[in-house]
Amino acid sequence: MKKDIFIDGETGTTGLQVREKLIKHPNVNIMPVDQLKRKEISYKKEMLAQSDVTFLCLPDESSLETVKIADELGDKSPIIIDSSTVHRTNPNWAYGLPELGIDYRKNIENSKRIASPGCYPTGANVILKPLISKGILSQNIPIIINAVSGYSGGGKSMINYFKETDHEPFFNYGLNLNHKHLPEIIYHNKLKQIPIFCPSVGDFIQGMIVSIPLHFSWFNDKVNTEKIQYLIEEFYLGANFIKVLKKDEGISDKGYFRPDNLVGTNCLDISIFGNDENDQLIISSRLDNLGKGASGAAIQSMNIAFGFDETLGL
Repeated sequence: MKKDIFIDGETGTTGLQVREKLIKHPNVNIMPVDQLKRKEISYKKEMLAQSDVTFLCLPDESSLETVKIADELGDKSPIIIDSSTVHRTNPNWAYGLPELGIDYRKNIENSKRIASPGCYPTGANVILKPLISKGILSQNIPIIINAVSGYSGGGKSMINYFKETDHEPFFNYGLNLNHKHLPEIIYHNKLKQIPIFCPSVGDFIQGMIVSIPLHFSWFNDKVNTEKIQYLIEEFYLGANFIKVLKKDEGISDKGYFRPDNLVGTNCLDISIFGNDENDQLIISSRLDNLGKGASGAAIQSMNIAFGFDETLGL
């Protein structure tokens, strides 16, 4: 029996990607949505009640309102997979990044409320979690996160901006040092200091790189590049969508590490660039901001929640 899927916000950037992937999924049926009625509470309640899982691809406020409607259904409420920021630090919601540990995966398996991670936090959390959970990196160090994303991450308004003839080729933003993704990174790593997060957008539509520079002196144990490489490889051993690249793997002949190699996939690469003479390294993650950073992660969570092969449709 196929599962009935309601995509609330299916015409947005993430909603379109979710729909495109689910069309190829063998175990689901996408429910048609009457766009003229979509915002009516009675209609939304009816769609929620009829669905087995509802993907929320909505602004934060609209997601909160829709979850309240779903909660009123009680036992008839579907599984909710929310792509907004509002539930990502809520302990009553599962966090849709199962690679962070067996407890994360079990929460997805057993919850009807799943918060899909943000693209930047996905890239940062997969770097930090192995180091902090193994006790090799303190939760009290002054972390700096540098990131660049394709402009599709800004939704329709930013996509339209980059169609303008006089758009900027690259820019940093979030310069008030209070980016909306910071709480998510802090919460899932129990960080004691607020990281400095430096996001940026380049003149390419999809893909992203998230990088965290670290001094060896910040680690609790004596380390070198090889030890960190081994530790992160071991943590993600068996992961279907995360690959820890070897030295120089994934770099162009000119030595460039570009952000768009994984566009169209739910994959994420982690690279460790170290210099043992300088006692420094940079750990970078690369992913499709609309794939593993959004729609792909949401569908992966759905697969886990229903007990499907987590790679179905991906």
